[in-house]
Amino acid sequence: MTTIPFIFLFLPLSLAIYYIAGQKAKEYILLAVSLAFYSMFSLEYIALFVIEIILTVTIGRLINRNKNTPLAKALLITGIVLNVVLLAFYKYYNSVTGLFASGEIPSIALPLGISFFTFKAISYLTDVYKGTAELSANPVHDALYLSFFPQVQAGPITRYSGLSRFDRINSKVIIDGFFRFLIGFCKKILISNVLSKITVEVFAAPLESFSVSYAWIGSVCFSLQLLFDFAGYSDMAIGISQMFGYHCIENFDYPYMTESVSKFWRRWHISLSRWFRDYIYIPMGGSRTKHKWQVYFNLLVVWVLTGIWHGSTWNFVIWGLGYFAAISFERLTGLPDRFKHKWAKFIYRILSLLFINLLWVLFNSDNIGSGLGFIKRMFVCPHNELADLRTLFFIRNYGIFIMAAVILCFPLVPFLEKKLKDKKAALIVFKAASAVIIIFSFIWSLSFVMEGLNNPFAYGNF
Repeated sequence: MTTIPFIFLFLPLSLAIYYIAGQKAKEYILLAVSLAFYSMFSLEYIALFVIEIILTVTIGRLINRNKNTPLAKALLITGIVLNVVLLAFYKYYNSVTGLFASGEIPSIALPLGISFFTFKAISYLTDVYKGTAELSANPVHDALYLSFFPQVQAGPITRYSGLSRFDRINSKVIIDGFFRFLIGFCKKILISNVLSKITVEVFAAPLESFSVSYAWIGSVCFSLQLLFDFAGYSDMAIGISQMFGYHCIENFDYPYMTESVSKFWRRWHISLSRWFRDYIYIPMGGSRTKHKWQVYFNLLVVWVLTGIWHGSTWNFVIWGLGYFAAISFERLTGLPDRFKHKWAKFIYRILSLLFINLLWVLFNSDNIGSGLGFIKRMFVCPHNELADLRTLFFIRNYGIFIMAAVILCFPLVPFLEKKLKDKKAALIVFKAASAVIIIFSFIWSLSFVMEGLNNPFAYGNF
């Protein structure tokens, strides 16, 4: 969604056709647009994608016709198993064959957004079975829910009932969506892609060449890069959805403003956290169990699955177990809510961010050994003059982008809008100035794209 052809050809042409079309034809056109988008970026798997959609929708419709019968439950299990098996095959084939194969076996590429599609498919089938999703009369709506192109690559993971239209599609809705798209685009290109220059170099460097400062700038920049990559995509998805007249849930809420590790996941990738809560944690019993140990067992299952969903190597499992340990600790101790003094809560907030940052190092490492070695060098590392000079080079050349990323982690814009809400003239000036800054940043971002600084989205192959 950050390519020049998409921005200046595919998107405006799709919007023009959509706006011109009659009301009854809009969903058909948007479904065709979504399939065309998938073909542009994953042509080899378009047939598989269409077959998955047809099978999932067919099973969902059959469940709806046979509610409260053994057949409905059998269909639900069949639909879930079918989608999970396909996900597991494509996501873990390369890792499993690499462990057991003696010779070289050709690897297979991941179908675009298969993890997000699978979660939406499971959500769709489960909600139909439970009766919490009222199906549209036209199965095209179901197919559109599964394939809606702004969300197909990396979410947000919406519910079937969440694919709803605005009561009125007016100029304000479209303009707001347009600027939300621009904001996401700038986050991705001007911040995430620029910071990736630092993180790619640092994480690829041999550990023996590290210094403490070199390790820290690499870890901090990766934490910021990942946030603005994924939050930028979510902003673009929300903006495009809105331009087509559809609601889209928020996926990020200033996550690095968190007070604790537990609350971090109420702010980061919100749709994923809610999916695991509603379709794994609560069905297992959630927090309402007879025995306390069952609550922690449920949490353990959720976080192991979360780690496995993110990747097939052991460092992702350890990453998930790290969050399980921290969240369990906070649940057992009642921290940080039990602290009475502000300074204690502030220190705990800093420690939480440090913990999250260390886990991101594991997340971005090739294996557990390299991840732990990287973390060790963040605290204990011999002096390395060349690495320290390289750190200074990063700060001197990319300092403005790092500073911008840190500032944008704070909710400054909502704060200022709230302060100015009773001052109409000042609010108008503020919004006009914001629009100018966004447009200027977008033009600046385009120059980066044309120069070749256009990395794939971090979650593009999930």
